[in-house]
Amino acid sequence: MTPLKLDGKARAVLLLTVFVCALLPQSVFSQTEKLGIVRYTPPKGWNKTVKENIVAFTDLDEATGHFCIITLYGATPGTGNPESDFKREWNNLVIKPFKAEANPETATEVSDGWTAIAGGSAVQLESGKAAAFLTVISGGGKTVSILGLFNDQSYAGQLAAFGTGIDLGKAVAESPAPRREESAPGSASTEVTSMHAAALVGEFESNEVRANQVYIGKRVRIHGTVNTIEIGKDGRVVLTFKSSITTRNNARCFFSQSQNSGVATLSAHTVATVEGTVRGMGGGFDDAKAFVLLENCIVP
Repeated sequence: MTPLKLDGKARAVLLLTVFVCALLPQSVFSQTEKLGIVRYTPPKGWNKTVKENIVAFTDLDEATGHFCIITLYGATPGTGNPESDFKREWNNLVIKPFKAEANPETATEVSDGWTAIAGGSAVQLESGKAAAFLTVISGGGKTVSILGLFNDQSYAGQLAAFGTGIDLGKAVAESPAPRREESAPGSASTEVTSMHAAALVGEFESNEVRANQVYIGKRVRIHGTVNTIEIGKDGRVVLTFKSSITTRNNARCFFSQSQNSGVATLSAHTVATVEGTVRGMGGGFDDAKAFVLLENCIVP
């Protein structure tokens, strides 16, 4: 059997991008099945194994020893934070059974109230090298996971095809008690909306007029992966989140010097939660619309 060869992180991230994009809701014309709230299209000709809230599909080429196992894990309660959901599922489904790396390359997509985070790495099995790719979809207080394990790159397309058949509909958010910001002396408390940074950017890129009406002047608590943390020319700290694979712009947050102790606990390329007042699009050269800007930010 020819050993699996992974052509570096760039190829891995490319596959993740294809897989995450495939998870966006699409019209499905072939026969579908359901696992709880998840509607999916089973791969034709693969062996199917069903357990409680889990369905797995296996393909094995006995002549070459090439195999692929795709496991769909039905909806379970989420943590309320997509990055935390991914970290939990990666630890339980990939690190523990296969001793994979702790911090894989990831890609993120946001659609219809769902946030999908995909990550992958090489793993060592008794039969030789393989690759494990996990996509965790979070929304409405629920988490759904899809794990692909294969030892030949020809299965990458079939893994993406399975993702194309996933349909979760629109996420229905639970109704937690509204969060409130810590008000400055003499000011009134206001409700705080919580969402992924890429989701906020997507709102402005989809329809800036509507987003201005909904978000400008409102307090929003956003979470995501930090890109940079810098000190601006005016002395304020500027934190920029990474964008998702389908958004052109990023979310950029401004902190006063009084917030330096909180910002000092954050680091680039790690997950963070920030709260601020939405100002709108701008921040680029000659105030071009390069970022979604948030002012008076704090680390809650």
